[in-house]
Amino acid sequence: MKQLSTSLTLGKASSPHGANVEHNQREFLADNIDVSRIRDNIVYVQQHIRDAYDELFGEALEEYNAKQKRADRKIHDYFDHIDGGSREESHYELIVQFGSVKTAPVGSEAGELAAKMLDEYVREFQKRNPNLHIFSAVKHMDEASPHVHIDIIPFYTEPRKNGLSKGVSMKAALIEQGFNPKSMKQNQLVAWEESELKIMEQILRRHGFSRDVKNATHEHMTLPEYKKSQDEKKLTAVKWTRELPEKLQLENSLLRVERDKLLAEKHSDWMAFYYSDDNKQSFITAALDRLKIPYRLTENGFDSQRCHVDEIRKIEKSYKSPTGSHRDTLCDLLDKVIMQSKNFDEVLVRLKLAECEIKCGKYLAVRPKYATNFIRTKSLGADYSEQALKNRLQYKARLEQDTANKIAAAVPDSETHMVYKTIQHYTVVFAAGVLPVRKRDKKRAFSWENCAELDKLANLNKRLNNGATLTSLRSDFARLEKSVAELGSTLSRKKLEPHIYGEVIGEIETALNEDTVKLRDTVDTLDTLEKVMGKTWVQSLIDGHKRRSQSDFIPNGLISAETSPREFERIEALSLAALEAKSADVEPVQQGYSGRKK
Repeated sequence: MKQLSTSLTLGKASSPHGANVEHNQREFLADNIDVSRIRDNIVYVQQHIRDAYDELFGEALEEYNAKQKRADRKIHDYFDHIDGGSREESHYELIVQFGSVKTAPVGSEAGELAAKMLDEYVREFQKRNPNLHIFSAVKHMDEASPHVHIDIIPFYTEPRKNGLSKGVSMKAALIEQGFNPKSMKQNQLVAWEESELKIMEQILRRHGFSRDVKNATHEHMTLPEYKKSQDEKKLTAVKWTRELPEKLQLENSLLRVERDKLLAEKHSDWMAFYYSDDNKQSFITAALDRLKIPYRLTENGFDSQRCHVDEIRKIEKSYKSPTGSHRDTLCDLLDKVIMQSKNFDEVLVRLKLAECEIKCGKYLAVRPKYATNFIRTKSLGADYSEQALKNRLQYKARLEQDTANKIAAAVPDSETHMVYKTIQHYTVVFAAGVLPVRKRDKKRAFSWENCAELDKLANLNKRLNNGATLTSLRSDFARLEKSVAELGSTLSRKKLEPHIYGEVIGEIETALNEDTVKLRDTVDTLDTLEKVMGKTWVQSLIDGHKRRSQSDFIPNGLISAETSPREFERIEALSLAALEAKSADVEPVQQGYSGRKK
């Protein structure tokens, strides 16, 4: 039977390189990453750690603070309380791998099997470990060998006399899961790791492999024992030679270069922000607009300059989940139904389907679900009076007809033709209620011209009108990728002798930063165009929305192990058919609405 090794490494958030969610989500790129294979990575779960803390401990924190008579004993932010303390780690990161670079590299048959086995391991992890909440899980296929990074928050649920009734603790979490310590060496963490390695061994056997046990004679040591053994190894390994000082000096220089490189990555120009709550993202981007902080929208959130991180974190803390402003709710509902309807009578029907009551007198008035009073739509702003709503319907129809005319005029199957076809596909799918509202300008009413998703296609069309093609974008990608690699390599060599290349280093860094930004923009544009040409752009938006909303078919961002891809597609098709049938029910009453005064 063939053999493969198993690797399970647990890192602490407070340890250097112990946990790095930003790197795992590819918010910055290291030298060992193959940029062309980033799209092969699999994101199983992607939740902001603060959102995860609110979800897990929000209720327990409120109960704890309510019992405190002294204000100085209250905990205002539980994540900051844990992250800034020294008793518990805010989170841990688990790195899992089957095989190694030699036995299961990416692209090999063994590497493909290793990737499948990692999928199995991740899918069952949360069921096996109910006290270890996954807020980020990513499989990397863009490095030498497949591996998974799983970021977890350990928590206890058994009430305590002091402290929160539910809080952070790795020790308590594992004990609640049944891993009781037997001795200093055989503690609950060792028992848990051994259990997880047995699970990995079972997965190996299901795929026809046996476990290749590395360091089989290794025994668990206490921390002082381990440090002593490592010091002894270093002392026995070092032998004095004439070349030793020069060798150590060179190693020291390389370490300095590596340190500078890590610092540069940490303070890079842009970093990505992701929010599972669309309302929260809208709140933050609106605040960025007011403060004139630059940002650019991405498929799952937005990018902003790293120097604004502290300001963005303050905005995040100031956000409060909407408590149900009925005026805001009605504005959002009107924005959505206008873009879903063909005429004004259908708008009224859709409002009724949303459980709103309607008065059609001199002024249109609507009472949203759970509201106590009717709201005159004209009081919501200039875009919401009855005549303004009718005008918006007409303008929407003109834009859709203009798109249809451009499709007819374009060369069939050309890049421009496919972009307009994708725009048309998006409007149809949105009207079916599958996609959420995402405004480009948060201060304006929603329309096809104020849609963040369609804005990406409009920008892509501008690039095409300026002469860009799928072939030219791929050439630009290859050229920029090569340039970034060469500039990075040159910079590393020059930094070994900063006293000689001081000014040159600055010029190279500037060129490297500029090409890196261009490479990222080109990758985004090329990715959008390839999806458009492959007719998968709209489907990728649907999939992304499902992951963010954590639907029944993708709970917590994980595709169910019991649901095959074909079955998943069948269920999805049935869901779309149901939405179309619901829209069809509106048709018989579009010609006249009995409740409306003529």
